Amino acid sequence: MAKKQTKKQTPKIVSQSVASLQISQERKGKFSVRLKLALFLGLISFIVYANTLKNNYTFDDSSLISENSIVKKGISAIPEILSTPYRRGHYITSNDLYRPLSLVMFAGEYQLFGLNPAPGHFINIILFASCVIMLFFFLDKLFEEKRTLLAFIASVLFALHPIHTEVVANIKSRDELLCFFFAFLSLNVFIKYIQTGKRMQLLIGSFCFFLSLLSKETVITFLAVIPLIFFFYRNENKKRSANITICAVVIAIIYLLIRFSVLNYYHANDIANMSIFDNALAKPGLAVELRIATAILILGYYIKLLFVPYPLICDYSYNAIPYAHFSNPGVLISLAIYICMLLFSIKLFFKNHKDPYAFGMLFFLITISLFSNIPFLIGTTMGERLVFFPSLGFCLLFGLFIEKLSRRIAAEKNLSILGNNSFLILLIPVSLIYAAITFNRNNEWLDNYTLYKSDVKKVPDDSRLNLLIGEEIQKNLADNEKDTTKRKVLIEEAINYVGKSIEVYPDNEASHLEIGFLFQKMKENDSAETHYLIAIKLNPSNSKAINNLGRIYLARKKYLQAIVLFKKSIALDSDYSTAYANLGLCYGIMGKFDSAFSFLRIAISIDPNYNISYENLSMIYNAMGKADSAIKYQSIAQKNNPGFKL
Repeated sequence: MAKKQTKKQTPKIVSQSVASLQISQERKGKFSVRLKLALFLGLISFIVYANTLKNNYTFDDSSLISENSIVKKGISAIPEILSTPYRRGHYITSNDLYRPLSLVMFAGEYQLFGLNPAPGHFINIILFASCVIMLFFFLDKLFEEKRTLLAFIASVLFALHPIHTEVVANIKSRDELLCFFFAFLSLNVFIKYIQTGKRMQLLIGSFCFFLSLLSKETVITFLAVIPLIFFFYRNENKKRSANITICAVVIAIIYLLIRFSVLNYYHANDIANMSIFDNALAKPGLAVELRIATAILILGYYIKLLFVPYPLICDYSYNAIPYAHFSNPGVLISLAIYICMLLFSIKLFFKNHKDPYAFGMLFFLITISLFSNIPFLIGTTMGERLVFFPSLGFCLLFGLFIEKLSRRIAAEKNLSILGNNSFLILLIPVSLIYAAITFNRNNEWLDNYTLYKSDVKKVPDDSRLNLLIGEEIQKNLADNEKDTTKRKVLIEEAINYVGKSIEVYPDNEASHLEIGFLFQKMKENDSAETHYLIAIKLNPSNSKAINNLGRIYLARKKYLQAIVLFKKSIALDSDYSTAYANLGLCYGIMGKFDSAFSFLRIAISIDPNYNISYENLSMIYNAMGKADSAIKYQSIAQKNNPGFKL
């Protein structure tokens, strides 16, 4: 019996002794070995995302960069960025966030490079490579520099996993990259503090954690991760572990107080105000059973994408993932996986407080808990970016499987752990598959049209994706097409997509507004009017729908009705330059020139770049017989619209 037990434990004992021997033999040059591995990780991280450098601004890059009025002020806006909600420069909402650090960087990039996406993509790649390197050093230190191979394998898998494409290819997701980088930088510095006891390292680690919170608030889950690490996995000094935990809690409280103060000042702290378009689980009247069952199903989708990263989608809006009941097999399988993972990780943890399998599972469960949509709703139904942190747990567990296979071969053949290349048998094929999928997905992030066209094929019932591609076709393809026949075909294509959006979700005012605008472009004013009226019924405060309806009455020469609508639109949005310009034109046609000029000047003062205002002024002066003034404003209008003629 004793003989059997010894035989059974031999591979583990041999592998550990070989590892210890190899580490001691390389003690002198261990830094250079680890540095080379880290640089290699940085290099492959850069290579696999290098093809994003040609990409344009995509998806929600516009709201945080290219169309953000605060960011476009450059570095002078930094104080404003630090004291305002996240989306304030693009639109005002009562349900906002506080993530100033990425916006500060965007403002700096705009100051240096203007609206050029290439530097933004380059910085994202460099940051991602830095994240991978920080992760490698952390994992190596977590296991006391005795499992460098494991740290390397897990980091390779993390670097190449296709689920991270959204975070790197979408410049806006700089918040996620900064959050991860500073979070793991703080962990590395805290481990140094555990070893040396230097207070400066404790302060630097705490400051890095604060920067992580300023990047994205979701790192708050580290208030559970940090005690797990420093009271169990790196627990050389209980007092220092307590100091780290206390500092992390204090920093989190400071951040939350700042966040609350900023959001509360701007009345942007209303969690209840959430659109079904952002989170389908926020649908009014949705049964609790349906909401929880669907949330559990979505948690299962995350695991599925970690194992099989396809299809990858930029948007999971209504109805990309249909509501599910607890009778749905997918819900039951997902629930079983998570329960088993929790129970198994607890069992392993109590058996061995330093068990790496337990850490991988617990890290995954802790960091994904914030995005479960179960205790409270978040701002989205599902997002691949939300798995950026939790995917570390998956990569570590996968790395453990590969390492275990490699250790067995090393033990049997008495090979050096790092010298043994048997782990490459599995790592290389997986890495090549991951890299190919990632490279291809990066190409799909080329521009909005390419991205939406690709993704809507994967989820044809996603209402917002259909709307987005319709808007993209109208704004950036049809409006720039000079051939009238081709333009008509493009607008008809856009109408089909937006019509599908309405078919999936009939109560979305944005889709009715957009299809009304498209019908108006086709001069099908009756259809346009129908959809504008629906949009207004869904939201009586929709100033754009009211303004556009006014344009229809203006075209029908119903000037008094048009004026009423334009004024109502202005009453709802006092900075709506289009409504002022339309009101000015209406008064001009009626011969009330003083009123016309008054409203057109207001339109120009609000938005000096709105070309229609100058076109309207030119037409009114021409109608008055004032040729010089007409030509003056015609020349201004033609700078932005060369085709404009009186």
